[in-house]
Amino acid sequence: MKTYICGHRNPDPDSIMSAYALADLRRRCGMEDVEALCAGRLPEKAKWVFDHFKLKPPRSKRDVYLRVRDLMDASVPAIGPEMTLLAALKTLEESGESSLPVKGADGKFVGMLSPAKLLKLFIEKSDLNIPVTSAPLHHCAMTLVDSDRVHDIKSAAVKNSHNHFPVVDENGKLLGTVLKRAFAEEPPYRMILVDHNEIDQGIPGLEEIPVVEVVDHHRIAFAATKEPIKYTADVVGSTCTLVAKMYRAAGERPTKEIAGVLIAGIVSDTLLFQSPTTTEIDRQMCAWLEKLCGESAADIFAGLMSVASPLASMSPDKALACDAKTYTDGGRKFILAQIEESQLAVFHQKLPELTAAMQTAVKSAGLDFMALMVTDPVRGNSELLYAGDKSVLRALPYRKGKYGTLLMPGVLSRKKQLLPEILSALN
Repeated sequence: MKTYICGHRNPDPDSIMSAYALADLRRRCGMEDVEALCAGRLPEKAKWVFDHFKLKPPRSKRDVYLRVRDLMDASVPAIGPEMTLLAALKTLEESGESSLPVKGADGKFVGMLSPAKLLKLFIEKSDLNIPVTSAPLHHCAMTLVDSDRVHDIKSAAVKNSHNHFPVVDENGKLLGTVLKRAFAEEPPYRMILVDHNEIDQGIPGLEEIPVVEVVDHHRIAFAATKEPIKYTADVVGSTCTLVAKMYRAAGERPTKEIAGVLIAGIVSDTLLFQSPTTTEIDRQMCAWLEKLCGESAADIFAGLMSVASPLASMSPDKALACDAKTYTDGGRKFILAQIEESQLAVFHQKLPELTAAMQTAVKSAGLDFMALMVTDPVRGNSELLYAGDKSVLRALPYRKGKYGTLLMPGVLSRKKQLLPEILSALN
């Protein structure tokens, strides 16, 4: 069974690097058919890391919704136009199925071969060496398109009187067959989560597939599972720190390239150990990885900082989405976004556009509020831009600066410093 490893949507380097490295570790430990994913567009800083270490980045995927193509049964044959009716009936008998799809010379679906439709031919002892496409075929009442979401068509398919559903592409070409029983079976893939555990923060479609493992360093707000799962969590500054520990626990050493990937995740999330989320474990794991990689954490961090910030290179709405996490607490839904920017003047120039984009996001996503934390990793400070419910804003312990933003001296961590203040204001 296919296993995906994926971080949160709007991924940051720690989310992507931990998924990439954990996939390598799981393969080494015997897990077959495992793939790391990037939940959406690969950010520029992550691209720099993979380019720097000459590695192919993980595949970007917008969602993991189950599609009809995921349920197609490869063992069910299709009847080609060159077959005679007699040969087609032999194929039907050998397959053990009650009906089979038939395609024309152009590859398009033309109907289902079913003995029930051929009774008249049998009774009249007609010649069965006619082309199968000339025989009476059943025109299935429900033809599926390979890109259809299973969630959207499942109810109608289960209620349908037929057990075989032909699958076509957007041009009507026959691709295969889905059997009704497939709708009652477990999904054909499963998920390992890294750097998050809240379903709302995960890649869209996560709610439809089973989660079998979590590796995370955030608050635990994970939904109940049907069966026990492996859960690795600790109070550290980076999920990559936990993955590095897992390598050591398994008696494995990452390659120099993957060691570099893990260092990038650690220094990105801890801001080269300046963030208050940093622990001694982060430093110890990074020191071990530096020996394997042959590059210093400071040099890798400098490379990450050389990449233009989203504020300078993207539209406001895209910049806000780069590292945005959705939270639900006490019936309130909100987004906390974070951007690293060592030139806060760029942030101040963009304030009108960012404010407008945030107000639009609050309205369109049905949020109570949204906050953008812009962090200067060089000077160790942040500023906060806010849109939405003013009661939460008034309860925050930060003073307003001359540009209208809230000043957050010494605040670097969304998780450890901003989120607790937000939750306190809500409660």
